[in-house]
Amino acid sequence: MIVFFCPDCRGKVEVEPSDVIEGDLLECDLCGAEILVVSESPMKFKLVEEDDF
Repeated sequence: MIVFFCPDCRGKVEVEPSDVIEGDLLECDLCGAEILVVSESPMKFKLVEEDDF
């Protein structure tokens, strides 16, 4: 299990390593923020801003 903290609300997010692929969007269960998987090795995440689209 991979555990990281939401870059928006700092809530704990847990995902299975096999479910994480670079470029995927994850969602924080607490605040609903969209989080982009920037890199798989090492694991890096980024908060998706409206300006990113």
